[in-house]
Amino acid sequence: MKKRTEVTIELDEIVFVKGFSSVSGMAWCVGCANEVLMVTPAQAAVITRVSVRDINRRVEGGVVHFLETPDGALLVCMNSLS
Repeated sequence: MKKRTEVTIELDEIVFVKGFSSVSGMAWCVGCANEVLMVTPAQAAVITRVSVRDINRRVEGGVVHFLETPDGALLVCMNSLS
């Protein structure tokens, strides 16, 4: 009779992003109906390890929640990135 051993490894990762601009921060997300952390597309790209272009595609495709500030800056909902 063969004996089989199965090993499962679970990894957690924490990403620290320095240099948040003054535009980033907590804001109301209509999609989440809650106050959440909003980041710039560049910050979202670093956090998710994809290109800014991919983040913009997700915004245009309605995959992630976002808001535009009065001065036209785009902010992406961190909750909808995961």
